[in-house]
Amino acid sequence: MTTAKPALPAPLNDAWTLRIDEVWRQAADLSGDQLVARIDALAAERPAHDARALFERACARDTAGLESEAEPLYRAALAQGGLDPYRRTRAVIQLGSTLRWLNRLDESEALLAGELTHHLQPGNDAPLHDEARALLALTYAAQGRGKEAAGLALAALAPRLSRYHRSMLACAKQLADEVWELDAPPRPSFQPLYEGDFVFRPYRAEDLPEFVEAARESADTVGRWLGFAHAAYSLEDGAEWFARTAQNLAAGTAYELGIFERDTGRFVGGCGLNHFNVVHPLCNLGYWVRRSCEGRGIASAAVRALSRYAFGTLQIQRVEILVSVGNEPSQAVALRVGALYEGVLRNRLRVNGQVSDAHMFSLVPEGPF
Repeated sequence: MTTAKPALPAPLNDAWTLRIDEVWRQAADLSGDQLVARIDALAAERPAHDARALFERACARDTAGLESEAEPLYRAALAQGGLDPYRRTRAVIQLGSTLRWLNRLDESEALLAGELTHHLQPGNDAPLHDEARALLALTYAAQGRGKEAAGLALAALAPRLSRYHRSMLACAKQLADEVWELDAPPRPSFQPLYEGDFVFRPYRAEDLPEFVEAARESADTVGRWLGFAHAAYSLEDGAEWFARTAQNLAAGTAYELGIFERDTGRFVGGCGLNHFNVVHPLCNLGYWVRRSCEGRGIASAAVRALSRYAFGTLQIQRVEILVSVGNEPSQAVALRVGALYEGVLRNRLRVNGQVSDAHMFSLVPEGPF
């Protein structure tokens, strides 16, 4: 059996694109409904899952003020993986802007910061880098983080000044800390972690059936606190999660890993470092263990392995573990590894659609853990 090769991005000047471009040249004279209709008509000439067609349909809805309709189309276009670097970056930037308009500011920040980090990785193209920084600055402003917004905007402006660009860049870094300079050193690539009998690594396609099985079997345990674990969890759900984790890992915005037995390779749970604060050196650490593997110290091993990676490789200075009030097994793990209990945060988490108070635990490089 031969494996199908991924579709290559179509040339930027093919006949279909030229017709799309002509519609966009007329966009100022069209109503929102007219623009959407014309773009949709051209998109219908291409396969249903064509990334370029999905992207253009999203752009049309964005321009027409239909942000809630644009979002899933941007996500679908990115998931197809067939966009050229320029369009791919446009899709990420415009999705980040759409999320800002939808007041989903944390998601907007994570997406745009991830794109900027992606630009810094060796071998990656970096089109529209300053545009991505400008959009992230707008998200910072919407979050009420005016100093960081000003710093990031100043960082984009500084290289274009005829004088004072070095001092302006230094000021920008004081305001925003992370300014995503293209000549900054890249983040290290991830290598599997080991702790005791377990290995912690990114998900692979062959892990999918066992991952789905674990999610289904853990509906009554993990599912009480993490909504993905339920009896109807599907292969499609798992594949979407795997794709998202791969994208986040490549961008350095989250390290979501599977936990496997070193000897047998059996999948036993999941863990991750995520919600990185781009100003202050802290992040969140999470973990879950499939029902049939509970009581083996797996979550504790995950905390030790991930916290060492966070402190050593990523130079994080604070790792937070948030546990929903009532989740006593996870709370016991945090206490067992020596995390410091800092109290209850009110309305801190959303658990299966309900707002929940959360216990806050923290780890710092000085340990113990």
